[in-house]
Amino acid sequence: MDYKDAISYIHSLDRFGSRPGLERIGALTERLGNPQNNLKFIHIAGTNGKGSTAAFISSVLTCAGYSTGLYTSPFVIRFNERIKIDGEEISDSDLAEYTYRVKAVIDKMVEEGYEHPTEFETITALSFLYCYEKKCDVVVLETGMGGRFDATNIIKCPMMSVITKISLDHTQILGTTMENIAFEKAGIIKPGGIVVTYPQRKPAYDTIKAVCAEKNARLVTADADDIKMIELKPGEMVFSHRDYGLIKTGIVGIHQTYNAAVALKVIEILKSSGFALGTEEIRTGFLKALWPGRFELIGRKPDFYIDGAHNPDGVRAFVETYRRIYPEQKAIIIFGVSKDKDYHTMLRELSTIAEWFIAVAADTPRALPVKTLSNEMRKYCKNVEFSDTIKEAVTKSYLKATKAHVIAALGSFFYIGQVREIVGQITSCCFKKPDNNC
Repeated sequence: MDYKDAISYIHSLDRFGSRPGLERIGALTERLGNPQNNLKFIHIAGTNGKGSTAAFISSVLTCAGYSTGLYTSPFVIRFNERIKIDGEEISDSDLAEYTYRVKAVIDKMVEEGYEHPTEFETITALSFLYCYEKKCDVVVLETGMGGRFDATNIIKCPMMSVITKISLDHTQILGTTMENIAFEKAGIIKPGGIVVTYPQRKPAYDTIKAVCAEKNARLVTADADDIKMIELKPGEMVFSHRDYGLIKTGIVGIHQTYNAAVALKVIEILKSSGFALGTEEIRTGFLKALWPGRFELIGRKPDFYIDGAHNPDGVRAFVETYRRIYPEQKAIIIFGVSKDKDYHTMLRELSTIAEWFIAVAADTPRALPVKTLSNEMRKYCKNVEFSDTIKEAVTKSYLKATKAHVIAALGSFFYIGQVREIVGQITSCCFKKPDNNC
């Protein structure tokens, strides 16, 4: 099996859909020797901010000399982004090898009459095996969706369970209220464990607190007052922390200060348990942290951003940050979204900064058709077009823009990676990936 075969096989598993439950992942990991039982985890659930928080934590651990695995989803540019050790993506050859080995076990399971694991379950099991055999000291593990029945929840006892901001998303699966969704996310809390949470809205916080009480888990809430924003500009943010002073990062957004507060609370607890995490390692870790596709500046003159915001809270966070950096400037907004999302609210929020809307549809059956989307856009903005391809939408945005304009593509991770690639081809001025060496 080569890399192309591996990717083809993994994506072919999409036919099994998304089916919550731990039976399939349990059967698969058992046949792989339960590698997850020999790893130390920081387990992260939440609606928004999981990936940024995970990126901060893993980068600090790497810069402090700990071999650190990072498992996230979805990917923006290429699949390998989802599984990293010390900031380096799994190699094509390793992905091919581990996919081959996991597939062999799955094939035997199915022959024995077991239900076939889903795509996410297969990748999760593969990541456990990879991180174990590569001898990771710690793995920062992000849930896919929910928590209670998420495949990552097969792990037994993480060092910490972390819950980032909870809001309404995936309501058809997780429930229609904040309490429902918080309960599912809080499913990652283990008896007697340590839980670090974002400063949640009261319904979500009360639910998390009740689950902690039931499981005799220690609940720690990150304090946003520990952090003060100092500077926010294209591609860079500087904030001060009461213990660590000035911290600079390329993960930009007003909301990122809250994610940083959660990450720093996790780091504080790790330090108290014996991890050697000094101020210099923390500052360097935040500076080196990478999280593509989140208020990411990919081009200049005009400034061009991509953001995977795909729910109202994510879009509000984008708009709030945009207004802080560009208080007088309207934007050309490329927007594509899945049909099951609350796109009405997202468009209403975006209309406050939009001079133009350009509707697109990602190459997925879940995408909202461009004509439906453009008709909805016209309720909020007089300047609306749609494009049949992502490249056409990017080209249109450049033709409309002057060097003083701002362009942003939002709404779905399904297409923003393609936007990133196209902008790079057009402008040849995308930012280079920083050196991960600390």
